[in-house]
Amino acid sequence: MGNYEHKRCPVYKKVEQWKIYDRIAGSGIYADVDKKFLPNERYDWTLLTEIELFKNVVKGCKKVLDVGCGAGHPSLYLASEVGSIMAIDKSERMIDIARNKLRRSKIKNVAFEVGDAQNLEFRDKSFDAVILCGSLATFSDKMKALKEIRRVLRQGGKVACIEENWLYQTNHERRYKGEGSFTLTENGLIRYRYVERSTHPHKETDYRCNIDPKSSLGRHLLTNKKLTKHKSLKTKMTIKEIEAYCSEIEYDEQKKFDAETIANLFAEQGFRDINVRGYGIMYDLLNSKGLIASLTFHMKLLCKAETAVSNSLDPLKTEMLFLTCRL
Repeated sequence: MGNYEHKRCPVYKKVEQWKIYDRIAGSGIYADVDKKFLPNERYDWTLLTEIELFKNVVKGCKKVLDVGCGAGHPSLYLASEVGSIMAIDKSERMIDIARNKLRRSKIKNVAFEVGDAQNLEFRDKSFDAVILCGSLATFSDKMKALKEIRRVLRQGGKVACIEENWLYQTNHERRYKGEGSFTLTENGLIRYRYVERSTHPHKETDYRCNIDPKSSLGRHLLTNKKLTKHKSLKTKMTIKEIEAYCSEIEYDEQKKFDAETIANLFAEQGFRDINVRGYGIMYDLLNSKGLIASLTFHMKLLCKAETAVSNSLDPLKTEMLFLTCRL
């Protein structure tokens, strides 16, 4: 691409996961709105099933800790089942949204606070149960976070943890080899994103950078009709091929889990009675038969049904994993 590009030596800047979530707080599924569960939204079926799964674990517990609570799911939906819930997240913006939802709900036994999973500001043996809803994968030091959870959990206390099933994703979505895309912003910036995935180890690395519009690649992209019309363009170019056209590359990493790796992680920290089950099939099953529209009024009941049979599902073949254990 010429001497101009070969002179580039970009700086790689690693960003912690919680900062990524702090940026997107208030948009998409983290919007500051009261949730309405819609039958035609696949994601909503997953959320309802998660609520039922957590309820079955924490029902009757006096004090529950939600670690990595995000914008308030599932704590706001478990309040009536427990004595009290303390919910923490490192993102101040997520906590602000969760507090707004809490005020509108008028629920009195849930509190949302900014907190670090790896340095919990609670006394030893303070809680009867701890829940983690998709947050474990985002912690930079998972072993330290589990040690802290163990410390604040009373003897015999329960843990419930939800994570995506990485083996299911790599087998069904076929995107673990990596994928790249360009985006043209409203102010004319060319952004590049490359997501690299691996199964050994289970890991996802997300790279992001701005392409120099004066570079040969930048000039070429600005004349690309697909990009200028649709504002996005998929590409086979890898992050290594992009290096020459930007000065800084930001990235974040997530360690992913399958049923075996997540069970081993908890076992290494001394948790017992570890059970991993699968869920996340109900919507796809009904949709494949064209039954979603006709079963709208039975959505919550069907999610309860999936919860009931989740222990019979093969966790190697389900989209999501639900781990339970005790101290």
